[in-house]
Amino acid sequence: MDISKVWRALSKTEVPGFDIDVVSAGLVSRVRISRDGSRIAVFIDFTGSDPSCGFCKFINHTLMKTVVERIKESLHGSGFKEVSVVDASTGVEL
Repeated sequence: MDISKVWRALSKTEVPGFDIDVVSAGLVSRVRISRDGSRIAVFIDFTGSDPSCGFCKFINHTLMKTVVERIKESLHGSGFKEVSVVDASTGVEL
């Protein structure tokens, strides 16, 4: 798969409650595609927007779950069989 198609698909994936996509919001730090083009890993970074307020963190993590689901749906729709979304700071799959 052409990497530009991946970035276009991600550019159409909106952050819920905001009028911005995940790429423009700076959430996607990088992507990795398998050699056969069937799998993709998307690395996202929420740490820059994680305030010290406990309630705000709860809202942020709830938002993150929805963003992860939307990224997976978007890339499955683009033809990837396996989509992994990874926390860029910890390396943990979300």
